Amino acid sequence: MPHFPKPFFRKDRELWYVQLDRQINLGSDREEAFRRYGELIARPKQATRTSRSVAAQMDLFLEWCKQHRETRTYEWYRRHCQSFLDAIPAQLNHDAMRPFHVQQWVDSHAWNDGMKQGAMIAVKRVFNWLTKQGYIERSPLLGLELPAQGRRERVITRKEFQSILARYVNDPFADLLELAWETGARAQELWKLEARHVQGRCWVFPARESKGKRRPRIVHLNDRALAITQRLVLKHPAGKLLCNEDGAPWTRHAVSCRFLRLKKKINEKLCLTNFRHSYATRMIEGGADSVLVAAALGYHDLSMVGCGKGT
Repeated sequence: MPHFPKPFFRKDRELWYVQLDRQINLGSDREEAFRRYGELIARPKQATRTSRSVAAQMDLFLEWCKQHRETRTYEWYRRHCQSFLDAIPAQLNHDAMRPFHVQQWVDSHAWNDGMKQGAMIAVKRVFNWLTKQGYIERSPLLGLELPAQGRRERVITRKEFQSILARYVNDPFADLLELAWETGARAQELWKLEARHVQGRCWVFPARESKGKRRPRIVHLNDRALAITQRLVLKHPAGKLLCNEDGAPWTRHAVSCRFLRLKKKINEKLCLTNFRHSYATRMIEGGADSVLVAAALGYHDLSMVGCGKGT
């Protein structure tokens, strides 16, 4: 009687796999994974062609991404890739894939244009990487059109900021808000900040810890930001500088919860990016040119200034 390997669950990927000629991604749902497994066993000839399947090629990219990119970036790609794989035939090969597969996938979700754009970029990135690495000759998604991303035009005025800040007297959340307002730093830079990053009147993040991992990220501090930083360094000489009232470092989820609570009082959901963009607006209104603003925000492309893209 022939022996067939059984599906197994990889906790590190939160996905089911089966080892045939190679590890085959069966998805995150157990019932669906075993259904796909049954199809593979029933059609063993197709199972041997998995190296050309979209699922197999996405796995190649994700394995590379897991080794060479931050966990948060890897999880972002993994989430979008798995959602896409759940929407297409299990054994679809890349040479049979067309832009309409991606378009139908995003259209099946109640996502706004910004979310659709991010999802489509994630899938396009996979095939661009496969092309550059030489796994395929040409991306099948060259003609895929992306929806326009909405602009984040909400600018917080100085009066509004003071009103918001007044709600957090003796609350560590105030430090997070002030540093976002006074430096224009990215949210992830604020969460990563440690005493070792503080050099004089700057925060200096090594290239390996900065967005894009190509250049060091330097955040210049005005008097107020410097005073807050110095106080936090004395309080937290090791570990993250910005922590909540329990001493735990701020996270995306914790900050979002705080802004949701604030929304009940001001009838508007804000985020740290609003404070970052408000910083840029104040620079422009103060007469700074686009080169200086781009440098302050950590951009290396002037087209990012004033277009609402990126964080």
